[in-house]
Amino acid sequence: MKIHRYRMVAIVSRAHKFLYRILNGRFVAHLGKADFLLLTTIGRRTNHKKDVVLLYVRYHGHPAVIASFGGNPKAPNWLLNVRNNLSVEFQVGPIHRIGTARIASTVEREELWPKFIEIYPGYERYQSRTTRKFPIVILTHNDP
Repeated sequence: MKIHRYRMVAIVSRAHKFLYRILNGRFVAHLGKADFLLLTTIGRRTNHKKDVVLLYVRYHGHPAVIASFGGNPKAPNWLLNVRNNLSVEFQVGPIHRIGTARIASTVEREELWPKFIEIYPGYERYQSRTTRKFPIVILTHNDP
């Protein structure tokens, strides 16, 4: 059953990423109560750009994303890439940014966690599936 769920999530994620790119963030950056961005990291092994669509919340004007990986005990690849190289690109709707990622402090995480739960209560279920505490990553842009 788990394999089918993860496979379905992977398929939906790929479709969302494809649509985000071809529609330049229009129509797919906001679904229900959730806002989504396209995060581009540099692969820690391949050194190639890797994209992923993630739900985000705002934190002092900056997008913050959560490394839940659906409750998987392993961290998602994009988080491992960020830990290896803090330089990222991200697209919020049609706006493209070059920036830096950083892991939220414990205090920031405590402030952000309820915001993620409000948008998507499933994060609590994900967290109950693993002992890994989901890091939250705050993205800042380098543009003026």
